[in-house]
Amino acid sequence: MWIHIVIFVMILAAAVGWKMGWLPRDGLGDSKARKLVVLVALSGNLLGMFLTMGNGRAQVYTQGHKLPKEETGSYEEEFLVFVDGKDAQPMYVQVPEKEGPETVEEEEVREPTEQELRQRELLEAVARYNQEKNDPDYYYLPAQWDGRQLQWESPPDTSGALLSSLCLAAALALLIVKAREEQTLLMKRYEQLLMDYPGLIMKFTLLVQAGMTVRKAFQKIAMDYRKKHPQKERYAYEEVMAACYEMDSGMSEAEAYRRFGERCGQVKYKTFATLLIQNLQKGSRNLSDMLEKESMEAWDERKRKARVLGEAAATKLLLPMVLMLLVVMAIIMVPACLSFYGSA
Repeated sequence: MWIHIVIFVMILAAAVGWKMGWLPRDGLGDSKARKLVVLVALSGNLLGMFLTMGNGRAQVYTQGHKLPKEETGSYEEEFLVFVDGKDAQPMYVQVPEKEGPETVEEEEVREPTEQELRQRELLEAVARYNQEKNDPDYYYLPAQWDGRQLQWESPPDTSGALLSSLCLAAALALLIVKAREEQTLLMKRYEQLLMDYPGLIMKFTLLVQAGMTVRKAFQKIAMDYRKKHPQKERYAYEEVMAACYEMDSGMSEAEAYRRFGERCGQVKYKTFATLLIQNLQKGSRNLSDMLEKESMEAWDERKRKARVLGEAAATKLLLPMVLMLLVVMAIIMVPACLSFYGSA
């Protein structure tokens, strides 16, 4: 039962730690994933606790015990034997068939220990006791041996503890899987923001150079994105729409731009947001020039990134190309070898 208490304390400590912010949450999935992990571990622990309470206690027999014989063959039962309430020792009792042939024990080369001698004597006493009973259906464990009281104790069922441990391991594995999924999603988001930045900054630059204000340019980009309804959302444009919603709800432009840069979380977007805030505060006349310079640098960065991705793709294709080469060589060489050995 103690293992269930330990697991329950671990689950409770993890849940309270995540709730109060004492344990780190970053990289461990969202709140739904953590709740699912706690639910899996807690459910498995409760089921294991019920099994332990029902079948997890050791059965003690002080007045002897009888084991049913099986027609399919002999089987072994493990017991812990107490002689006069002490000298506990484990013992495997073999329940023979109804009409089983006598087995001849092989002579041992080494000298048996005292404990082995006592076990052998006890097993012989159990065998003599069953010969006296001569019951074809049951195998008996005596209550006494040479005037000494015997107590037989069967080991407890550990399936409940095993179930709780497996569910805890499954919960930890689920937590790791959710953490990896979150990490993969963050990496995809990072790559997508990086790839969308040149197009976003160029659209914004063209709109500002056409005479639109910064706020109107933001709203125009958000409106065009909303009309296209892309099947796969683009995180950069979603953040632009969020900034427009914040400004429409009464938030100041500077605060909306600052939050836009923080949500994107990349240096380029933070630099872009800083340029917009400086334009509001100082009224920079060179905003279009700075934006054009930023867009050119962004396109150069995207070209470098595209080259890196192309080299990575070529590296990934190397193994399939080698496998295809081996297949082609096999197609050419196998018929040649068969024709050569066939003619020989």
